[in-house]
Amino acid sequence: MQKVFDVPSANPITSASLPDAHFEFLTGFEGTHIFGSGWDVLETTEHTTRFPEDLERLAKDGLKSFRACIPWHRIEGEKGVYDWRWTDAYLTLARNLGLDPIADPLHHTSFPDWLAGGFADPEFGPRYLAFLQAFARRYPQVTRYTIINEPFVTAWFCGHCAVWHPRQEGYEGFVPMLLAVSKTICEASALLTELVPGARFMHAESCERHSALDEESLAAAEHGNTMRFCVLDLILGRVDRDHPLHGLLARFGMGERDVAWFKEHPARVDVLGLDYYSHSEIAWTKHGRATTHPVAGFASVALDYAERYRCPVMLSETNLRGTVADRIAWLRFMVEQSATLQEKLKAIDLTFEGFCWYPYIDSTDWCSLVCDASRAIDPQGIYWLDASFDRKPSELSEIYAALARGTMGPRDIPARPFEDAVLDGRGVRNFLPLMGWAR
Repeated sequence: MQKVFDVPSANPITSASLPDAHFEFLTGFEGTHIFGSGWDVLETTEHTTRFPEDLERLAKDGLKSFRACIPWHRIEGEKGVYDWRWTDAYLTLARNLGLDPIADPLHHTSFPDWLAGGFADPEFGPRYLAFLQAFARRYPQVTRYTIINEPFVTAWFCGHCAVWHPRQEGYEGFVPMLLAVSKTICEASALLTELVPGARFMHAESCERHSALDEESLAAAEHGNTMRFCVLDLILGRVDRDHPLHGLLARFGMGERDVAWFKEHPARVDVLGLDYYSHSEIAWTKHGRATTHPVAGFASVALDYAERYRCPVMLSETNLRGTVADRIAWLRFMVEQSATLQEKLKAIDLTFEGFCWYPYIDSTDWCSLVCDASRAIDPQGIYWLDASFDRKPSELSEIYAALARGTMGPRDIPARPFEDAVLDGRGVRNFLPLMGWAR
């Protein structure tokens, strides 16, 4: 049974609208390569064939920018041979519609099947840099890039947790992949800076915070709060002998030459994209991860990153898997949090540059962490997919279009109920006190 919560937020918006000279509402299309299956999410959602209607709808909704997965794994299906036919049609239409894509050429495990070792393969860095060089020369109109999406989470899942290819476990697997990914980001930002006039880099990373609910968990929470910064600290040349991760990284493969190299070749981060979900705040007990715990919200957690790195910030991903009403409730909360963050950033002379609900259409197969290409629809998009994969509008798509056009402000987003399944299964119950909603 649904219960309606029309209680105003406990954290009221301090301004009538988010947008300023720097700000935009944007979205994106999920495209993770489900390694070894022959499929990616661009295909399982039929975006590869339905992209004309998807991009036209996006432009009609008043959105100007979108995160565009560029399928390296399909373009270079044969080593050294590039098939640009789909990308030509895709980016030409985007340009004709006045859309500005943020190129996302390596979304999680979206490397080619022939790269047998994934991020641990000696060919990974050189082959990816060669691909980026070919892409940049062919599409000089594309100036915004996310070089590698969520590099910390991706390397962790591939190298520590054995969830994604090449499925290695422990720090023995993770640290070499972390170093390879981080070095490639540095090299790619230098390469694209040289090749692309006006290039701008939006580094998209998970936005995390860890807390301890008992004394026995203090060390675990402290380690998690240090690890969340490991990629950014590496690529910005901040890891030295005094860094709290130096000993761990050195134990599993980082040498002093690596430390010196990162200091001499820092990456450019023009916008820090932060991906925040209902699972982004993690609490620990002596028994493991807690399911019910206090949370601080996106504004507070994102400020940890903004104050540390002193660069413009974007909410580069958020969504909630649930009904349309669930998603509207989460949108309202996240827009409020973003408005709060915007005010906090202004106070330290930084800008909040965008709000991205990701993805635009429902995704598929995240219920299996994109390990099984079963085409199971994930109800998390702005538009929902029916059993025939037709794109269906809803109150959420109307609201998001109004936000993008500027005809609706944050205060106008309606309160909607959360389903019991979402409250119990997605960690959303933790957010109700922060949202000012009582159960």
